[in-house]
Amino acid sequence: MVSFVKENFPFGFAKTEKAKATPRVRFEAISVGVALALREKPDLRRSSVDWLDSDEFKEYTTSDASNNEGKLKLRVEYVRDQLLKG
Repeated sequence: MVSFVKENFPFGFAKTEKAKATPRVRFEAISVGVALALREKPDLRRSSVDWLDSDEFKEYTTSDASNNEGKLKLRVEYVRDQLLKG
């Protein structure tokens, strides 16, 4: 999972190139979502990660995106689905 993120996400888990920190909700969404996508499709190749800048992803990973089970599942599955779609 870490290798996939390193190779396919322009700033890794970070939001920008110069980011000094990564919000926990962003990290968990990307890390678990990527792991789930790789579990379904081990030879996964990404075409684009433009969805990282989408309003939907931002909404799922903002600081007020609580850690209740429903929101956690939503953001993790969003990443998984975006990767499998590509």
